[in-house]
Order: sequence, then C-alpha cells, then structure tokens
Amino acid sequence: MHDPSQPEQEDNDVDVAFAAYLQACDSGTLPSREDFLAQFPSLSEELGKLMEAIDLVETATNGNDLPETQLLPAIPSDAETIGTATGGSFYDGAGPGSQSGQSQSDAGMPQTLPVAKRQAGDNGPTLPYTLGDYQLVSMLGRGGMGVVYRAIQQPLQREVAVKMIRSGMLASGAEVKRFFAEARAAAKLHHPGIVSVFHFGHRDGHHFFSMECIRGTDLARRIDHSPLPPEEAARYVRDVAEAIDYAHRHGVLHRDLKPANVLIDEQDQIHITDFGLAKQIDSDSSLTGSGVAVGTPSYMAPEQASGHSDRAGPTTDVYSLGAILFAALTGEPPFSGSTVLKTMMQVIHSDPPRPSNLVPDIPADVETICLKCLEKDPGKRYRSAAALAEDLARFLAGRPILARPRPAVVRAINWMESVPLVAAVTGRRQLSEASQGHRRFQAGILLLAMLIPLLIAGFVTVRHSVAQKMPREIHLGGGLEGGAYSEVSELLAKRIHKRGSLPVTVSKSGGSHDNSKSVLDGTVHLAPMQATSITGADLSVAAPLFYEAAHVLVRRDSNIHSIEELAGHAVAVGPDSSGSRQVAEYLLDSYALAPQSVPRKVIPWPQLNSTENLDAAVICIGRRSKLIGDLLDQGWGLLPVQQAIEVSLQHPTLRTMTIPPTDFPSANLPPGGIPTVGTTAFLAVRTDLPDKLVTLTLESLYESPPLFPGMIPRLNAAEWQGLVFHPAARKYYAQSQAKDEPVAK
Repeated sequence: MHDPSQPEQEDNDVDVAFAAYLQACDSGTLPSREDFLAQFPSLSEELGKLMEAIDLVETATNGNDLPETQLLPAIPSDAETIGTATGGSFYDGAGPGSQSGQSQSDAGMPQTLPVAKRQAGDNGPTLPYTLGDYQLVSMLGRGGMGVVYRAIQQPLQREVAVKMIRSGMLASGAEVKRFFAEARAAAKLHHPGIVSVFHFGHRDGHHFFSMECIRGTDLARRIDHSPLPPEEAARYVRDVAEAIDYAHRHGVLHRDLKPANVLIDEQDQIHITDFGLAKQIDSDSSLTGSGVAVGTPSYMAPEQASGHSDRAGPTTDVYSLGAILFAALTGEPPFSGSTVLKTMMQVIHSDPPRPSNLVPDIPADVETICLKCLEKDPGKRYRSAAALAEDLARFLAGRPILARPRPAVVRAINWMESVPLVAAVTGRRQLSEASQGHRRFQAGILLLAMLIPLLIAGFVTVRHSVAQKMPREIHLGGGLEGGAYSEVSELLAKRIHKRGSLPVTVSKSGGSHDNSKSVLDGTVHLAPMQATSITGADLSVAAPLFYEAAHVLVRRDSNIHSIEELAGHAVAVGPDSSGSRQVAEYLLDSYALAPQSVPRKVIPWPQLNSTENLDAAVICIGRRSKLIGDLLDQGWGLLPVQQAIEVSLQHPTLRTMTIPPTDFPSANLPPGGIPTVGTTAFLAVRTDLPDKLVTLTLESLYESPPLFPGMIPRLNAAEWQGLVFHPAARKYYAQSQAKDEPVAK
C-alpha cells in the first residue's frame, strides 16, 4: 500500500543530507563532492542541485570571480604584522542580549579550525588550539567568509578575537585579498568607536588578524524587530556617525554599515566592525568595480544597489546610517522585499515609508533627519557623517535641527507618482503593490478619463513650480584666495543679498574645473569659470564677466626670447583644477611643444619662485593682474604670442588679445603692446536653475556702478553670439535690448 507520507520523508532525508554536507564543508572534513554524493545514491540528483545553488550564492556574495586586475596586490607569504590599528572586529556574545557567540546549529559539534581537505572522520585540530601567540579558546561566530574565535594572547594574557578565513588553506586569491583589505582599511583608523585591530599574520597556512573582543551585544539584537526609544536610537546613530566621519576623514569608506556591524559594549558604548567592503576615498583601489553591487541590500545606498559601487562616497555611508536609524526607530529596515532582487529594486526606485506611518509617536525632527539621509540623490543627503551627527546632537539637546522636511506639495507629487496609472504615464517604475488608497485614486482617474489630460497638465505644472522654487540660501563658487574669481563672487554675493534679502555664501575653489564640478553636483548655484569648462547640456551661461589673457612668462636670466625656445625647459601651467592649465595646453599644443620636450609643472602659483629648474610659466588671468605684476618685479619677463591668430583658429574658445604697456608699466613693453591669446570668464549655472534666481543675479550684476573694472557691459553681453545662455538669461538680455533701443519718431 502506498504510504502518503513518503514524499515528505524523502524531503526530510534531503534536508538531513544537505545539512551534513554544509557541516562537513564548515569543519573541513569533506573528502570530495563526488565521494559525498556516493553516500546518498538515491538523493544525489536533488543534492547536486542544492550544491550548485549554494555555489552560485557564494560566487555572488564573495566576489571570487572578480578579475585579478580589480583586486589588491597579493599578500606576501611572509607577512606577519601590520601593526596596531583600529577597524573591523567581533564581539563576545556572552554579554547582554546573548548567552553565547556560538549558534544553536553548532551545539554539540566538535569545534575545529578551517583547514585543507582531509580524510573523512578526521576532525583535524580542535579547540583549544595554539596559533602563534594566540590560544584559540572557543568559536564566537562565523559568516559567509570568516570565522571568529575568542582567544588569549600570550604572554600578555589579553583576551582578543581572532578572525580567520572560513575556507582556511583552501582560500582563493580573491578571498585572501579581500580579507587583507579589511585588515588594511582598519589599520588606518584609531577611534574609540571603531574596534581595534592588533595584529595581522599568517601561521600554519591560515591568514588571520586579531582584534579587540567586545563584551556585549550588537544593534541588530538590541532592535530585534522592536523599536528603540527615539532618543536612544538617535544617540546610537549619532555616535556611529561620529566614528564614521573619523574614518572618512582618514580616507576610508565602510560601504557595509548595518545594525549587525554596530557592537554595543557593557557600558552601552558603540563600536563599528567589519570593514570587509571598505574602499579608499579618492582611489580606484577596490575589490569591486562598476556593475558590482556590494553591501547588505536593505541598508545599501541606491548607487550601490544599481551596481555603481565605484561611485561611492561619504554620502553612501550617510544613506546607510539613515537606514540604521530607520530600523532603530521602527524595528524594520526601510526596504525589505520578498527576494534580494526586489529589495534592491525598491532601494533604487521606491521612496522609503515615513517612520511615523509605522510608529506614530516618532518625533517629527528625528523623522526629518532620517528621511534626509535616505534621499535617492546623494546631493540631497547630509554632505558628511559629521553634519548628520551634529543634527542628531541638536535633536537630543532639544535645539532646532538644520534639516527640513519635504514640502507638502512634493510629498503629494511623490504619492501620486506611485499610482499605477500615473506611474505608467510618467514612465516611473512601479515595483511594489499599490496601497488601497492608490487603487481608489486610480479608480477615480478611470471614472474621470476625460479629465486625465487636465490632471496631467496640472501635475507637470506643479512639478515645474517646485523646480522653479527659490532656494533658502544661495551658494556661489569662488576661486583661490585673493584671486579674481573670489573677488568677483564676493562682490556679487553682497549685491544679491542686498537685492534679494537672502543669505549668500561664497565657497573657495581651485579654479574653473572645480567650479564646473560644484555647479553640476549642486554644491553651488552659480560660479565663474572659463569657456573651456562649460561643456555638456547641464551647464549654461548666465553672463560673460571679463576677459582673461594668457601671460607667457620667462625668467629674465633664462636666455629664452620666444615661445619656440621653450623646448627643453619645464613650464608651470598652474594648479590641477584651474582653467589656466587648459589654456596653457592649447597654447603649447599650437606651437607643437609636446610634453616630452616641454615638461608641464602642475603647481600652485605661489610656489612659482621657489620651484627649482623652472624657467617659464603660462598664466591665464584677468588683465592688470597683481600676481603678474609682482612676478614682473621679481625677475620675470613677458613673451609675445606671435602666432596668436593661428592659435585662436585652432582652438575656437581662445581669441586674439593684446597686452598693452599700460597694464604693466614697469615691464618695458613696446608702445603697441604684445600679442597674445585669451579666453572669457563666464558666470555659469545649471540649466535647471530657477529662472527667478538667474534674473535676480543678472539684475544685481548689472547695477550701477559696474561691479568691477574691466567687466563686460550688459549691452555687449546681450550682443554675444554662439553661447548656450540659460533661458532666463536670454530673456533678460532680449528685454534689456528692447528697452535700450531708441523709440522711432
């Protein structure tokens, strides 16, 4: 007779066999996959599929298939130590919230070290085990890559945690390099909120590092699906943000912040751990590249979830801090789909729920702080972890916070965008099931189908009005301290503040290229820059400001009398982020002076006199510059650009100019001056900058008297051809021309 329980029994047999396989892998007792399957001939097909599935998961999570070119340099086989540092760690679960760091699944199993393949039945070295100066006592826990043991360091008798690669001597090169990256990132940091790493070594075929053993629990266990009081949650995240800001200031991004990586000791102090996915700021050195998503899905930033981990910056960690704050306030992460893929798609495309919708008593200020961290656009988040920590400190002290909630109109727009029909019309991805309210709203739209065009028009109008809203504070880009860009921006800021009654700030920068980047990423609203830096559809011109001439300088005792004679001499071309450097490259290129024959020196101008073996410089700067005048008084002379017309024809952003003797009376220039080339300094803005702000800026710029000597007048600016003006600027110039035209009689 057929036993109806037989299928269930077969499933149980597969589960038991697969569990035995995983235990054999963890303990290192697996002889080979084929030998193991031979022990279960009737289950070999099902077990084989499960083994293939776990291989795929490990490949995806461990990144072992990364090209070697994307990995760190190999660790020397004789590496013994990287010195005392702070960084990734583990905690002793014997403290609050846990009785033991060992999971229940490990109970009753012999505790062994991960070693190479050995014969079945041979458990290998067992605990306690001596590894160099460390006596490994017990297992604290293990993850996808590492195993952590509680150990005693001899002869100091110091209790530490020792982390080893889970696969032991079978570890691949990628695993070893990722493991070393964690220790190397930690070696840069010394902070009480980041757990200390004491030693990195290689013994008996094992790569390991020792670290501070924290007695206590972690934030994930403290939350455990139950919200924390808002003040306690804010305090924890504030302390984590301060520690992460320290890491950022020392060039390290964490990229895997989550509650489980925030340890809490017995004195209720936090300690950040697990720098296994850390990345060096301002460096391409990383174990992951473009197209690889790294981190924990519910806590990773949208740029990580979309595979652009190479674009990660400090605001990436700020997002994760916001997700941790959300989980601490509500007991759940901001996004948690039924699958990893669905979670990542929600992170990329969906707005997080308001914490107060889940826990009604959450204060509005801490909710505002949390949602600012979780903005999709990195430019709308806190600019640094320090800024987040400061705002949380204001909340805890009962003082007003700096963050501001989204306006009600914007929230309404975002809500409407989640209506399936509206999402389909606007092309917005709909990834989660619509709420009952959204479905009712859609039913109303369908009933009023004749009004849909009007509703869409209203929706677009509202979005346009939001985009055109004036900022509360205006940010201008400047330049080097004491330079022309800084002086012009400071003068313009005073006029805008007086006319518009808005606070205006001016930020220092390295020059045109810095200003171009700052305008594009939204750090500043307006900034002066040379024509060579205004590229792409996202930048447009508000006004031409003044002309900048290329000054070719040589030491008077260098015996250089023409630009052609610069061959064999180094030439200073200015700071790396200045527009002057690009003009210098254009000029030297037109004279066929390649870098091989004329080395370029990228240095700040104040270092010009102190730099040895430097006889020439090309400085593109405004006329009658004090910098040029001082250099002429210090033993430098000016060379003419005799081929100025040819240079300007080859490079249309340059124009022919003359440096008259009146600009520098002490330079003994000929009565007609000397020819050169130059460019124009423009006031540039983002193309989507509000029209009101552009108009306010131009009205302030062209007030009487002129803002500064040598400024291009409004009438000449209005006649300028071939520029991509901001729409509001073009309208302003057109109206001003109409007013200036004489009335026909």
